[in-house]
Amino acid sequence: MRNGWGRAVLTAVALWCSVAAAGSVRAESAWLLVEAETGAVLAQQQATRPWYPASVTKAMTAYMVFEALAEGRLTLDRKITVSGHAAAQPPTRLGLHSGQKVAVRQLLQAMIVRSANDAAVALAEAISGSEAAFAATMTRRAQALGMSQTVFANPTGLPDPAQVTTARDLVILARALIRDHPQHFGLFSKSFVSVGGLGGGSTNGWKSGYPGAEGIKTGFTCGSGYNLLAAATRDGRRLIGVVLGGVTGGQRNARMTRLMNDGFARPAAGPALTLDDLPRRAAGSAPYVLPGPRCPVSQNAKTADLMDGELPGWGLVFGSFVSKDQANSRIAENRAAIKDVVSGGQSAVIARTSLATHRYSALLVDLDRQEAGSACRRLQELSVYCLAVPPKLLNNPQALWR
Repeated sequence: MRNGWGRAVLTAVALWCSVAAAGSVRAESAWLLVEAETGAVLAQQQATRPWYPASVTKAMTAYMVFEALAEGRLTLDRKITVSGHAAAQPPTRLGLHSGQKVAVRQLLQAMIVRSANDAAVALAEAISGSEAAFAATMTRRAQALGMSQTVFANPTGLPDPAQVTTARDLVILARALIRDHPQHFGLFSKSFVSVGGLGGGSTNGWKSGYPGAEGIKTGFTCGSGYNLLAAATRDGRRLIGVVLGGVTGGQRNARMTRLMNDGFARPAAGPALTLDDLPRRAAGSAPYVLPGPRCPVSQNAKTADLMDGELPGWGLVFGSFVSKDQANSRIAENRAAIKDVVSGGQSAVIARTSLATHRYSALLVDLDRQEAGSACRRLQELSVYCLAVPPKLLNNPQALWR
């Protein structure tokens, strides 16, 4: 590793496009509250800033299942054989085992109520044959719905640097669920699910404590913080809210409660600002919300003492891909785009280790700090995904991009 960086303490930040942002990475939450019927914006902060969706992703997976049901490609009573890959998903999961046959109805409920990753992957495989194919399809469908800043890399919301959304896009998704599949929307209000003795209560604690609440989905990763996509109806008036990046689940729920209370206290009126008025391609990149002892991107004894790894210098991460060829192609494209600011560097394709799936991260390594910052800023200007990471994080096996 380059001299001067070999024993450096890991900075408490995953640097997103501008390495000058080193320091505190605990970003303020993003939130958005709208009238469900009209799309009128009642409150918003950073509503178009990219964010990691975490398990709120499963609301889109549910939309895809509802669509498959409507088109006859699935039925609620159809039994799906759980694959070994689905059964091996990390928590949160229901505990399904390879070869088990489970009805679509039960898998759908387990995914929504218990946020079961194994159920989500089983459904994705039943629809598209693989996680990768399903993610590509759900991304295309999300874009068609108007979710212009959303990219999905898996059906679960498990960490992937390429998987981002915005508060605006999630409200668009919630409105689509209500509009396109009202017969299934009640599933988001269920409080308990049982599948062959497995199951339990809803992971959505906010829903059970707010009068008129209708779900929809919670999510958490260290990168995303505590997320919540929710709907509530009072006196025939429905509001949709999103809170992204809560530091705790309680803080997130309290923010949603305040948003909903303030929204219902205001009389319905003609919209001064609507979803369509919000930028569709806002500048910025996803923050890493929760550095600290429980999350891997942090300055602590464990990460500070990591030995030097095999990847030299600062690195640029360009995303996660289903094949090495795709990863190499992205590296070549991005190198061409930044050739006037970065003359050196080494290409690297790294097999993902944090997820039970076959994916490959595309990187350019052996850069210095200034090169990494300049390159990511240039790619950001071109609306191309880029993550700049310091040497210690580059070789941390628990890093988000792995």
